[in-house]
Amino acid sequence: MDIQSYISSGVLELYVIGQLSPREMREVEKMAAEYPEVKKELTAIEQTLEAYSMKNQTAPKPSTFDKIKSEIQSPTSPTDKDDGKAKGLPVWLGVLLGALGVILAIAFFNAQQQQRSLQVENEALNVALQQCETVNQDQLDPDRPMAIFRTDGNSTILLAGTEANPDLQAAVYFNPLSQKSYLDPFQLPAPISGKQYQLWALIDGQQPTDMGVFDLPTDGQSLIEVPYIANAQAFAITLEPEGGSIEPTLADMQVISNQS
Repeated sequence: MDIQSYISSGVLELYVIGQLSPREMREVEKMAAEYPEVKKELTAIEQTLEAYSMKNQTAPKPSTFDKIKSEIQSPTSPTDKDDGKAKGLPVWLGVLLGALGVILAIAFFNAQQQQRSLQVENEALNVALQQCETVNQDQLDPDRPMAIFRTDGNSTILLAGTEANPDLQAAVYFNPLSQKSYLDPFQLPAPISGKQYQLWALIDGQQPTDMGVFDLPTDGQSLIEVPYIANAQAFAITLEPEGGSIEPTLADMQVISNQS
């Protein structure tokens, strides 16, 4: 049995205000005896209802006391007998008590629902705060993008699309002080099957230097650490067979930076 669904069904509230049948009352008592969480919720409901009643109680009009006193003290007439037994409370009083019970049940049920809504909101707020804390910790991580961008000595080198791929872009963050380089393939599409991107460094107009193949990030990170090449004047990315090539395939050049 789903105990939480049973607790949330409203049956415990109806039990507390006496609106269940004898069989249903016994079922609730059995559940409370078997499941500590049901017993705990039942106790909480009773305490809440008692506090609610104390907070919202109002003194009845003097005329109401007089009417009840008159009904109690008046002798029972033969018409008030049913098979030799006196009838119970006056009809109007029974209706009044029944209506009061329904009103209290509705008010208490609404209060319980509001309390549960507040609990859900608090839980959501706690999750949001934890996420914010995670973000703050991430910003302090030296391998995170924001920390990398703020490192002294960084140079940003933009790689623009070739004539065959004018919409593509990428960037390399090049730092002689830390001797680290990072690639940001922010405007590169996923390569076709059997192909892989390869990064190249251009030095003094000589043969391009292989900086390795790479896959596009899938873990939410945008930067890829790549080998640091001193005196690199430009960078380029080609589309090569999986595993890379010894020399760049110029016909499949995707992006390239201007040589300085």
